[in-house]
Amino acid sequence: MKKRAAAAILCAAMSVVMAGCGGGSSASSTASESTTTVTGSKGDEYVVDKEAKAVETDSSKSAYEPYTITLNLERSGIGQNMEETFTSAPEKVIADGDQMADFFFDLGLEDHMAGFTRGACWSTVNEYPARDKVTKLTDDGVNLSNASKEQILATGCDFMMGWDSLFSEDHFSVDFCLQNGIIPYFPYCCSDSATFDDIYKDYEVLGNVFGVQDLAAERVQAMKDTLASVEETLGEQVYADPIRVFVYDSGEEAPFTACQGVPGDMIKKAGGISIFDDIDKGWATPSWEEVVERDPDVILILDYDYDTEEKTEFLKNNDFTKNLRAVKEGRIYSACCSDMQGSAGSAKAVEIMARQFYPEKFEK
Repeated sequence: MKKRAAAAILCAAMSVVMAGCGGGSSASSTASESTTTVTGSKGDEYVVDKEAKAVETDSSKSAYEPYTITLNLERSGIGQNMEETFTSAPEKVIADGDQMADFFFDLGLEDHMAGFTRGACWSTVNEYPARDKVTKLTDDGVNLSNASKEQILATGCDFMMGWDSLFSEDHFSVDFCLQNGIIPYFPYCCSDSATFDDIYKDYEVLGNVFGVQDLAAERVQAMKDTLASVEETLGEQVYADPIRVFVYDSGEEAPFTACQGVPGDMIKKAGGISIFDDIDKGWATPSWEEVVERDPDVILILDYDYDTEEKTEFLKNNDFTKNLRAVKEGRIYSACCSDMQGSAGSAKAVEIMARQFYPEKFEK
């Protein structure tokens, strides 16, 4: 096992009890005595050890202020939460998707990165020169889950940031990561119940892990200032009677849409509310009939890779949506999908949405 910047895992030496874990996951009867099979947040099953593997410590950089994070394994039923104490900043980070990479670019941490992927949802608003300097590990539009374990290990990676599903048994399990000196980090903002506070928490964590606490605090304050300005501009009446929004992410047979979580919170801060806010998930796939029945005031397209126009044409010609009031009135807007999931540009995305929903408020 190679030496790396983080310290040993500290975890309880008890069996993982899956009842009560995040996401309502349950252990499979096929698990052996030393492992358990669980279902993740996206329905994928993976086998994990009941006890974590220890990771070596490199405490050579004494000036670094040790910092402990919690690996929130219970959130997706991966296992029992455990702690990781860093004694120096990771030096070879991999970020899966522009959503994740933008956290590092925004904090000026490109020199700590071994590579990143753009993923399917590109950062179409934020411009970071570092994006052209850091190695892309896959082609644009291809997630890190398509890379091989050999490719990952060849980078010398010591910290990997991505959605929970990236760390499934089919890809880069928590067990695989820990055995190879890689700390897996799935952000707080990716939880179904997350809000802007969780984006702030991710900035705080990364700021402490990489020794850029002051800059991270500045970035968080800038977000708060942007949101405060939007709230002041819109006024209390808008929030008392928000515009009803259908978020169109993707899907033709049935729409994949945003409900709660960070996207739901962002929409609310922009003076709207998802027509599927009653679904207790960040994302869901209801039917087109339900969209028609709920008759949204506006439609918000999530732009993956400058595909807003293509999606708009689909909605204008789809038998279910072409007669919607929002379509006939031309109230179809868009926002960067990467930022809508929680990222460096999320506060700006709120302002962009608010300007589209209530243009008259910003003309004063």
